[in-house]
Amino acid sequence: MKFLGKLLAYPLLAVNLLIALLLIFSCFGSMAAPIGKWPFASLSGLAFPFLFSLNLAFLILWLLTWKKGALVSLATILICLIPTLRYFPLHLFKSHDVKAPYLTVISYNTEGFGIDDNKDWTLNNPVLNYILDLDADMVFIQEAPRDIINKASRDRKVTSIYPYVGVSAASSSEAYFSKYPVAGSETINFENSGNGCLYLKILVGGDTLAVYNCHLQSNKLKDTEISEYHKFIKNPTDSTHYKASKKVLKNLLESTSQRAVQARMIAERATNETAKYTIVCGDFNDTPLSYSHHVFNRFMTDAYAKSGVGMGITYHEYKLYYRIDHLFCSRNIIPLHTWIDRTQKDSDHYPVISRLRLQ
Repeated sequence: MKFLGKLLAYPLLAVNLLIALLLIFSCFGSMAAPIGKWPFASLSGLAFPFLFSLNLAFLILWLLTWKKGALVSLATILICLIPTLRYFPLHLFKSHDVKAPYLTVISYNTEGFGIDDNKDWTLNNPVLNYILDLDADMVFIQEAPRDIINKASRDRKVTSIYPYVGVSAASSSEAYFSKYPVAGSETINFENSGNGCLYLKILVGGDTLAVYNCHLQSNKLKDTEISEYHKFIKNPTDSTHYKASKKVLKNLLESTSQRAVQARMIAERATNETAKYTIVCGDFNDTPLSYSHHVFNRFMTDAYAKSGVGMGITYHEYKLYYRIDHLFCSRNIIPLHTWIDRTQKDSDHYPVISRLRLQ
């Protein structure tokens, strides 16, 4: 306290208190449905990493200068502990060398099999070969070009690994590669959206695994808008960039409202699922602190939150680093180890890979 002096310490403590309240809001406000009087609450989770970092910085400052001041930051961390560990799990001592039996399941938005970085639409496509090299039991893909999937389903190199290959009729083209028989499939189209969900029934041993391979509403952000938004962050007094940032906010609010409807639709079906086991996975376009995530987290297990380590960033374009791809499983499936593989960079997403044990 003597080091800072009262004139500096108390204003800093007031700022710390404000940040603490905003952090709590970012953790719990996002559980509110984005359709209502407070739609922006559903976006509050986007600010979590920045607010948490500021709160942590204050904690370190107070511990070095005035230990009583640290109580605000410590109390905030305790209040936000569960959402924080959902966002940033710390299963540091979980063994990666898990024992069989388990299924290796992948959810991966391939961005059209990396069309922005290569024009190879043949079976030599690097993203396709990357998927084959992973040799998982099941791969659930979003943004899958139908011509590659159709060629893959007739190619011996592919079918020798994955006898069951298919793609949805939705414009977002969800696809699957499976070593296990697919007993049935259905395309679930979202109203007024180019996105959708591929529903599958997969036979594993003598049981049925229901899979909802989803691509929830995209944020509809253009490159120019994101560029202007970054400029606004650097120079918030510029009115031109401010107008662009308002456009970004409007698009985000519209998109998150659409995702809420889509998530509830899939959650209702998954809740009433008759199959013994259920997986809901895909590109949610929402973080672990979002309404769409909360809808499934209420009755399913987030595989990464249960068995991963760190932020687990899956989206890495435009300097927007978030985990927006998720893999949920019914409570009778145990996630043994889940991770994000960052070795393949042709897509703007990284795959979520999980080893799951069916109980």
